[in-house]
Amino acid sequence: MAYSSNKQHITLTAPQLMARLDKVVADIIRFNDAKKAFDLGRLLAEKLEKKKSEVARSPEIYDFYKKIIIKLYFIALPLLDNSDIIDIFKNYFTWQFRLPDYDILAKLEAKLITTIVIEERDEFKNSLRQTLLGNKEIITSKAEIKTIRDWLKNYNANTGAGTTDSLRKNQYLANLSNNKLLSGHDIKKLQTLINVYEMCKLSSFTPQGFEERVPIVIDGKLYIFNHGVLEQVKPSKQVERIMRATESSPPINPTAENSHTLQQLAGQYPQGSLERRAVEEEIKKITN
Repeated sequence: MAYSSNKQHITLTAPQLMARLDKVVADIIRFNDAKKAFDLGRLLAEKLEKKKSEVARSPEIYDFYKKIIIKLYFIALPLLDNSDIIDIFKNYFTWQFRLPDYDILAKLEAKLITTIVIEERDEFKNSLRQTLLGNKEIITSKAEIKTIRDWLKNYNANTGAGTTDSLRKNQYLANLSNNKLLSGHDIKKLQTLINVYEMCKLSSFTPQGFEERVPIVIDGKLYIFNHGVLEQVKPSKQVERIMRATESSPPINPTAENSHTLQQLAGQYPQGSLERRAVEEEIKKITN
């Protein structure tokens, strides 16, 4: 569905517009259209700011637009400024659970990949982590622990505040099922929270925290370098086409910055290992 971008003809209190917006936003969410979500969210936010005094007389109308804008911003998350994402993590993190099948990890990763300088990625992830540690939103209303801040305090107390190995994290998540005050939906929300928190703890200089998924051909076989793990792709005609393209095309963003990052990644694998060979192959593409 289309929407008008003519700011002069938008009257926020018009019932026809509000009904129309409900349908348009539902379609944007269903198709996960980040660009339309970004454009419409910005348009509505600007208009809401200009008409603040008019809308203030109708709190229910203000809440209607606030909810729509936040939903749109979640869909448009990879296109938002860092400051806007930090604001979402501070005040509206739990609102994502109102969206069907929403994957905040994929959205956040898509945002991070657009940041070329790895140090800047790590700074942003650290800001998000600190923001979550101070978030007072209620994520589990019926449990003894209710807020995001207090759940993360509990998590750190049980697993440590530093880098948490997957075994300890998974054990903590498994133990949540023993809490009779947590519903299945509550547990899923906490799993999402902890997975995002752990993602923000990992440096992009580490194999596990490196966001890019790189297709690499080794000994005639196609692999995907994914968070420090080489995943072999099963042979098919489509895979053969990807292999030919991978062998003949230059890497994405072939810069000295990427080469330096990949050299650091390579050094974290044993000499002669398949993972190290894969990273070294990518370095060769850049240097050539």
